[in-house]
Amino acid sequence: MTSPLDDPGFLPFKLDLVGRRVLFLRLDSAQRRDAAFLDDRALSANAEGGWMPLDAVLARDADASDRHACKPADAIFHIGHCGSTLLSRLLDSWPQVQGLREPLPLRTLAETWPGLQAPQSRLSAAQASQLLRLLWSRWSQALPPQTRSVVKATSSCNGLIAPLLDSQPTMRAILLDMPLRPYLATLLKSPTSVLDAANAAGERLQDLHARGYADAIALHALSLPQQCAMGWLAERIRFDAVSNGDDAARVLRLDFDALLAQPREQLQRVAEHLALDPEGVDPAMASPAWGRYSKAQAHDYSRDDRAHDLALAMQRHGAEIAEGEAWVEALLRQHPRLRDVVVA
Repeated sequence: MTSPLDDPGFLPFKLDLVGRRVLFLRLDSAQRRDAAFLDDRALSANAEGGWMPLDAVLARDADASDRHACKPADAIFHIGHCGSTLLSRLLDSWPQVQGLREPLPLRTLAETWPGLQAPQSRLSAAQASQLLRLLWSRWSQALPPQTRSVVKATSSCNGLIAPLLDSQPTMRAILLDMPLRPYLATLLKSPTSVLDAANAAGERLQDLHARGYADAIALHALSLPQQCAMGWLAERIRFDAVSNGDDAARVLRLDFDALLAQPREQLQRVAEHLALDPEGVDPAMASPAWGRYSKAQAHDYSRDDRAHDLALAMQRHGAEIAEGEAWVEALLRQHPRLRDVVVA
């Protein structure tokens, strides 16, 4: 019987670092395309697969032929709740593209990455780097008729942007975000979205500290609106650093509000960046994804619906939005050189 390591029909689905094992599950092209999240919500009742020891996975040479058998997957990184699922589904309009949305093992690695040098880390730095290369190699292997993959990461995975660009020399990345006010309104209209941002706030504050902009800031002292605003600021600074660093040519900054306002122009930019056939822009413009809720395709949700919801959220949560904006403005007064970085 063929090992899941040798069969691209199987995807690495879960990474269990305590049990030192990786779950591989078979997902066909339709299942991959339908899934908004590659987690338990994507499982069928008769899912085929099983757990493999992590040591057996790591024993596979990540620099061997698997890694070079196909073009490394490109990536969408984002700040969360900013249209990344819609963008990923629009890219599905190109027939050669396999979209993979939020694979769980990538999130597990991202959670582990900041503590790799700590004695309690369950992976060494070398093991983590090898595992990231190996997993990315598998996500890069598209099922026919697709010939290439674009992986949409979870918003908590932005700490892996630099390691992935370093380990995948031909990978290209899209960094998606939006201005602060609509971002805060989008989060605050949904308690679940606020909790998502709060869960990511620790790593984002740590990154802000590492860049020298948050020495006197402690997470416990920030309200939830301030944590949301701090996370936006941290990611804006991180995205700017990446897009102006050594890999700048392989990175495209994209604003979700601009995608909604100028969809053809922005999709043309995306197609050029990812070396996709420009004729695919027309099918993407006609995609039914524009009029559906991206994470649950059965529900209608148009651009007008989004604009209405945002306007309502700005009315209902005006005080909290102002609190978040004031926190960012105070930090920008302390670090004036950041103003051009974070203010669109």
